Amino acid sequence: MRLPKTPVAAVTLSVCCLTAASTASAQDARGFVGAAVSSNISHDHYAGVGGGVTIDLGTPWISAGGQGEALVSWPYFAGRGALFAQGNLAHTARFRPFVLGGYGFGEDAGPLVGGGVELREPQTRYGFRISVEDYVVRYDAAYESYVAGHPVTRTGHQVAIRASLLF
Repeated sequence: MRLPKTPVAAVTLSVCCLTAASTASAQDARGFVGAAVSSNISHDHYAGVGGGVTIDLGTPWISAGGQGEALVSWPYFAGRGALFAQGNLAHTARFRPFVLGGYGFGEDAGPLVGGGVELREPQTRYGFRISVEDYVVRYDAAYESYVAGHPVTRTGHQVAIRASLLF
């Protein structure tokens, strides 16, 4: 009896892959939850609460993350989220500075740049995170003079200062 070549090759390849398997570890994922103070282009300040997650991308020097928050100006509420890349400058120390860049969406959002520090013991996920983030936005300044029938376009900065617990 002659066996087809495809199933024999698949079984042989599977056996080789399973016997050559090495140890694998999960990526270092950290959650955070906390409070923030955010500004808008009119220099108003809003309280915010939210959280997010960062995941190391194969190396502890580079992480990807996402975060969301609810902005409160009683009796009004708004939401904002962001996806970002994070560069971890000292990944094994207790004092871990980082830089981040990405894009925010929702209320008062745009390109995101910032940085901060994580304070935590080595080999643990629990600690404290402080960050300063700048959401850069382009807007038409309708209250300013028009140039050749077009509104003046300005760049605004919406700074958020966030303090969070890591878990």
